Amino acid sequence: MSEKPPPDFAMIRAVEVMAQFIERQMNRPNVPPAPLDRPVLLFNETLALEIGRTTREDAERAFGTGFPFPTQGWNTYAMRHDGHPALLSLFYRGETLIGAEHYYAKGKTQPALAPRNLGTFRLVPGEIELGTYFSKLSDDYVPAVGGPGGQVYATAYEARYPGGVAYVMGNAGRVERLLLYIDAER
Repeated sequence: MSEKPPPDFAMIRAVEVMAQFIERQMNRPNVPPAPLDRPVLLFNETLALEIGRTTREDAERAFGTGFPFPTQGWNTYAMRHDGHPALLSLFYRGETLIGAEHYYAKGKTQPALAPRNLGTFRLVPGEIELGTYFSKLSDDYVPAVGGPGGQVYATAYEARYPGGVAYVMGNAGRVERLLLYIDAER
């Protein structure tokens, strides 16, 4: 007859303590990070896109007219980044930029647009491009509190600044989407 060894009380206690820690973390309210003291830009050598300042006229002068994708109101440009299809989507309130996204084109719902040579876009501060490893993010970016893309992207970071928020999202340790949005309270 085989007897079971007595329970390892130290291990049981360690598991209980870890469970309590995880439960406390899950019940903590989402608190956004302290804002940066400067804006985050989606920078390109042709035009620095800044929420609340860049105008539709500025963007159309630099890049031409965009395609209305993913819906009316957005102006989207096809391009390539590191040999992969990518999109730049801009959204305006009136004539002022309130949303900008730069991301790898994925899925079958992408518009069949000819890629334009718009140059490389990156978030500044941080010099973050599509394909950047998350391990190279500066301390300006912290794990995101909520935000878009939670079902599609395994990793998301954010930086808040006066008037806006920047998100850096991706999978498998690499950045696949860069976003700038106006602060909802603005």
